[in-house]
Order: sequence, then structure tokens, then C-alpha cells
Amino acid sequence: MTDPVRFLTSLGQALSTMSLYSDGHPARERAVDSSYELLQDLAREEPNPNFSFIDQEVLYRKQVLRDLHGWDWGPRLSNAAIQRVEFDTVVSRDEYAG
Repeated sequence: MTDPVRFLTSLGQALSTMSLYSDGHPARERAVDSSYELLQDLAREEPNPNFSFIDQEVLYRKQVLRDLHGWDWGPRLSNAAIQRVEFDTVVSRDEYAG
């Protein structure tokens, strides 16, 4: 599994967990912490990571992430009018959780 795939998988898990538990719940905090750590690892390798969600495809930069074809969160984000997610190299944990 590549770093971008690992990160997006953790992001999906964090979003799911955040929908189940309120602010401050230990499960929610662990999920956000884990995902945030993977984002930081990814940003160290390539500054300003960005992802695009087009139908059933997920792109990292301009490369299709075949491991995420049919990933549930791709269409969910796209249907919520979020077709692109881009991160600055410096994102605080609080900003990420928000």
C-alpha cells in the first residue's frame, strides 16, 4: 500500500469515527491522531499533497490510485461538492481535525 493510499484510508476511517463520536471521545481522538500522523509523513515526502475525486477514481497529484477504485469516500466527497483536497505543508492538528 502506498503512502497516499494509506493516508486516504486513514482519513476515511477518521471521518467515519468522527461521525459516530463527539468531540473529545478517545476513539475519535485516536483516529484523527493516526490520520494526521500519516498526513505529516506524506507531506515530508512531497510538500502540498493534493487529491482529486472524480466519479469512482481517486487521484494523487495526477496519478490514479488504482488501489482506491471504488473507495466509498470518493463519491461521498464528490457528491458533497468536494472534488479536490489540498494540504499546505504546515497543517496543525487542530486545523486537520476541523
